[in-house]
Amino acid sequence: MPDAFDPQPPQQLRAFYDRFSARYRAPGVRLSGFQLRWIAYRSEELDRAIERAVLDLTWGEEDVTRPVQFVARALEAVQGACALSFVEVGFKRVLQAGGEAALAPVVLRILMWRTDHPCGLIGRVELDAGGRPTGSAPPPLPLLRMAG
Repeated sequence: MPDAFDPQPPQQLRAFYDRFSARYRAPGVRLSGFQLRWIAYRSEELDRAIERAVLDLTWGEEDVTRPVQFVARALEAVQGACALSFVEVGFKRVLQAGGEAALAPVVLRILMWRTDHPCGLIGRVELDAGGRPTGSAPPPLPLLRMAG
């Protein structure tokens, strides 16, 4: 019988999110030239705080321009031998009430999910006009994934 649906991300994923996002919130970080980045890790290694990427690409590298392409490449790299944790990190405009996108602040959005769990995380690091973190980073929210 399958396990009951768990609407919360795994605690290990939250711990990794905290470590990962802290790097982008650190004093002196400037993200003005940052591009969309996808990273895949073996989940069992992350659970032991070992951060060794299986695949790490920026948008457009090696003809990978969509997350589904990246996920397929990462799963191919490990030949389905283990669960993977995925990170997508890139700029996003936060729309204000009234839909004024031109005036909306830019944030660094971080999405994380695992192949062995239906719920991941979505969070953000708020940036100033120069692309530096403001120190404000609301806690991440659960992100429901419909497929691995």
